[in-house]
Amino acid sequence: MTGDLASALRDIRRGPVARRLLADILDLAEREGILERIRRLSPLTAERLCGVLRSDLGYVLEQGNRRRMIALLLGLLAECGRVKEAGGAWHWRGEDTVSAAGDAAGIPADRASVETDGQYLFFRECLRSVPAYLRGGPAALQFDRRSAGTWERFLGCAEFRSCRAALLALMALEARPAPRVLDLCHGPGWGVEAVVRRFPAARITALDFTDAFHRTARVRADLAQALHRDAGHPVTPIVWVGPDRWGGFGRPLPFADGEFDAVLFTCGDPYIPAGRRGDVYRDIARVLTPDGKLGILTRCRPDADAHHVASFWLRISALAHDFAESVCAGWEGFSDAEENARLFADAGFRGGAEGRPDAMSFLDSSLWVLRKARGDA
Repeated sequence: MTGDLASALRDIRRGPVARRLLADILDLAEREGILERIRRLSPLTAERLCGVLRSDLGYVLEQGNRRRMIALLLGLLAECGRVKEAGGAWHWRGEDTVSAAGDAAGIPADRASVETDGQYLFFRECLRSVPAYLRGGPAALQFDRRSAGTWERFLGCAEFRSCRAALLALMALEARPAPRVLDLCHGPGWGVEAVVRRFPAARITALDFTDAFHRTARVRADLAQALHRDAGHPVTPIVWVGPDRWGGFGRPLPFADGEFDAVLFTCGDPYIPAGRRGDVYRDIARVLTPDGKLGILTRCRPDADAHHVASFWLRISALAHDFAESVCAGWEGFSDAEENARLFADAGFRGGAEGRPDAMSFLDSSLWVLRKARGDA
């Protein structure tokens, strides 16, 4: 991994976007009156808080993932020191300690660069929809043409670009002269572009359940391949597979067994329907060759002992991101890292990074590099 990439990953751990997003979420909770009720009623159970929010604020928490959003908010408040859970109840502790924690981590307050970051702009748009959504309003964003530009800016943010580069470096596909790569849920094409740039000879198949991003993704991929052609390198046309052949998670991938050497799956895992994740990953294993690799970019729910998600700001990032993106259609939320490890092992995977054969996850369980076990061929 290059020095520039290692530096970018260190910057992600410092959490500039998470710091700004946390402040916005706390401000929203204050304006909505949620914090005032926690202060006044402390100690209180999560069940009682939800009841109060229903009666006082008109929240419709029985629908979708809205009740889960309240749990995520309590988790954020606990991480930054405002509440503590004890004896099955939440106790108000006072104002947050985030400023002190941030200063100790040496995080520069670069407000201008954060407020133009594609990830932060996406979250800010999501947060504007939270009050109406909690009161039973519709999902703010769909995977359709109307929202395509928003998704493009978000998925192309600097953090995700660095993570894709790190993921491909850890997958180490250079050993194969022309790897067959599936970009699962290609979206606006940022993953396809990353594969083209790193592996010019790769034979890429790009799959998605919607055609909302198809034109943008093709343009992005064509531009990346044109650079290689201009340099005299041969390129293989990309195969594009859309909703006419695949209806989304829960439907079998429209490919033969062992068709790919690698699968790149970025930012899609939290949209797999509850109860379907095992089936989805077993099907991914099916289309991989023996020893084929799977690279996943996601986040993981912070664990209580901070073993899997240790960095303070990556813990905040996971909770704040989960809360904000909950207003999007189909969002299921981030999973627990230990749950992921068990699920991936049951689906036929083991650690897949070169030099780290026992390791499945990196960057506080945000990057997962898996290898299909030979016995599942």
